[in-house]
Order: sequence, then C-alpha cells, then structure tokens
Amino acid sequence: MSILHPTRSLTALVPLYAQKFSCIGSSCKDSCCSGWTVTIDKKTFNSYRQSKNPNLIDRLDSQVKRQRSQASDKNYARMVLEPTTGECPMMEERLCSIQKELGEDKLSHTCFSYPRNTYESGDFYQQALTLSCPEAARLALLADDAFQFSEAAITVRKETIETLKPSHGLSLSQMNEIRFFSIQLMRTEGMLLWQKLALLGLFCESLTSALKEGGQSKVSEIIASTQNLILNNQTELLFNSMQPHYEIQAITFLMLWRSKSIVTFSPLQTAVNKSIALGLGFNIEADSVAPSQVVERYERGVKNLPQALKDAPFFLENYILNELFKDCFPFDQATPYEHYLRLITRFGMVRFMLAAQCSSEDNLPTVQSLVDTVQAFCRRYQHDSQFSANVNACLNNSGWSDLQKIYRFLKT
Repeated sequence: MSILHPTRSLTALVPLYAQKFSCIGSSCKDSCCSGWTVTIDKKTFNSYRQSKNPNLIDRLDSQVKRQRSQASDKNYARMVLEPTTGECPMMEERLCSIQKELGEDKLSHTCFSYPRNTYESGDFYQQALTLSCPEAARLALLADDAFQFSEAAITVRKETIETLKPSHGLSLSQMNEIRFFSIQLMRTEGMLLWQKLALLGLFCESLTSALKEGGQSKVSEIIASTQNLILNNQTELLFNSMQPHYEIQAITFLMLWRSKSIVTFSPLQTAVNKSIALGLGFNIEADSVAPSQVVERYERGVKNLPQALKDAPFFLENYILNELFKDCFPFDQATPYEHYLRLITRFGMVRFMLAAQCSSEDNLPTVQSLVDTVQAFCRRYQHDSQFSANVNACLNNSGWSDLQKIYRFLKT
C-alpha cells in the first residue's frame, strides 16, 4: 500500500521537555480525540472516501463530513463527534482505529502533528508542544531544566511545518535576534516573573514604535538599552511605581473565565472548573458571588500560590517560556505589542485560575492539579482564536491596552 503522507527527518532546536515527550495514548486523562473538532485535510479526506477497509468504511462514510464554510485544503472536512461523549467516532478502547487499520501515514495532518508545533525560522527549524496536551503540560511545567535547548532529530510532514516569514521590514536574522532576546529576558536571574514581564512590555512597546516609524535599524540599540536597564539597576523606579491591583485583576479575569461555559465532555476540565468555582466562593445553590469576596479570595490565593508551587518554582516561568518559543514571540500578531497584550492576558488568566484554587491555606491543591489547570486553560481558551481576538479588541476599545494600565495586571 502506498504511503499517503510521507515524512522527513530534520534536525531542529527543541527544548528538553519536548525531546522527552511521547504520547501516552489510552492512559491520557484528557484525550485530544474527544471534545474537539478534528479537522481533516483534503488529501486525507479523499483517501478516506476511497478506503475499502471493512472495519472502517461505514464510519468513514457517515462520520467524516465536508467543511462547507470557509473550507481550505488544510481544513477541508471534519470528524462528526459522538453527541453524548464528544469522542471521535474512530476511537476504539481509547485507541485510534484509523492508525491501527490503515497506518499512521493515513492520519490527518492535525492528528499526526498534535501537540507539536514546528517552524522553519530562517536557517533553522524549531519544535515545541502545546500545553493543551496533559503529558506535554506535565513535562513542560514541572522540570527546572525543561527549557534547556539543544538540537534534536524530529520526524515531520512538510505540510505541518509553519514558516516564519520576514515582517515589519525586518530580516529573519533580526526577528530571531528579537525572539531569543525575549526568551533570554525571561530567564534573567534576580528578578521576579512579573518584573521580567513588565520589562518585556517596555521592550515590545519601544520596538513597535520604532518599527512603525521605519526604525528597523534600531533593533540592536533597543535590545542594548533594555539590557542596560538591568545591568545598571535602572529598573527599580519602574517596579516601585507599580502597585498590586487585586480588584482589577480578579474582576477582569473572573469575567473572562466565566465568558465560556463550564460544561464540558471532559471530566478533568469539569473538575478544574469546579475547583476554581469553589475557591472563589461559588456553590451549587447559587451561581453568583459578591465581587468583594472574589477579590478577597483571589488575593489570598495569589499569596498562597508560591507555597502550592514550592516543589515546582519554575512553573509559571516555564509556561511563559513555552508561549514565547512556541509562538515565535513577538511575531504572531499585528505588532510586537499586540502579541505582548495576548501574552499578558493568557498569563493573567492562568494565574487567576491557579490562585482561585489556593484561597484556603489549609487546603492547597497538589502540583499535578495545577498542571491540570494550565492544560484545561490551554484547551478551552488558548485554542479559541476568536476568544483571543475578542479579548485584545476589548482591551483596545476600552483604552486598557495602554502599557501603564496593563501593568496593573502584573504585580501581586
């Protein structure tokens, strides 16, 4: 039988956690094969229509449907999920019957590549994982060496490789210089995470202003001036002027958290949502809670969070590092500053969901339950591109995209 989707071996820059990753299959507690629309590319769809496999032919005919709205070769069809369980109809005993019966090369590009994100970035390739996968989240968030980078062999389909293209009048070399400076900034020793994020915002704001004015030649100068702020201890004035705004943080992220239904097919996501609701003071009888109580519990939770993460002190930093590397920060939005806004919104949401579960000092969550929280956030919010777009639009339209106002989301 001919190979439908051939693969190729490459050498790529890969963080250590991603090198250690392998799918745990039926042991996964929040399978990527349920609760999501599974997209099918055109070539795979046509091969399914031609399949004569007696164990699959009926399901492939009835459960794989053309995408009639905004279809493309990559998003040509979809799996119709089981209505009562949300599970992919090709699953048998939590294993993929397509891979079993037809072979891995017959999987759609989506099913083959997830949770991997592969980019060609100038003269090198890179690969990271999305943390909506439970095993990827566990590996990325819990190890202090998760983001040691080295070259590693990877196996990919060429159709699944994204390409970082020159933008904003910058060369790819300049873009990669900016990207890896941003990662280096997040690894600066002697600074708290919120301080590093504040400095990253200043950098992105300066960079965006320069690029709008045709100042592409100033990239190295902006990087150097940011480095000098750290080397010469000139950041204290900026940090001292920032005050915690627990009310703004709690109410803003409560609204965003509640903007999506907590009802899911996933027991893990349901458990995470219930734990957050209980931590904020919601109960089964009442679906509302006084804003002042939310603020009080959130503030307590923020202060208790370091204790809950005492065995994984790099937890939140690792989440940020994965966002930077995976999404080629700051070049996945209209401007570097727009990408920064998205990063801060995601960070704020994650911290809110974690802190809500730490509101009781006597009943702190396990580190694994906090990993589950990040995974649930990535799956329900981060994969929803419309949600991210709506949040950024809301910030811009309300005037909250100003850097000084965004700083209110950072310090705790």
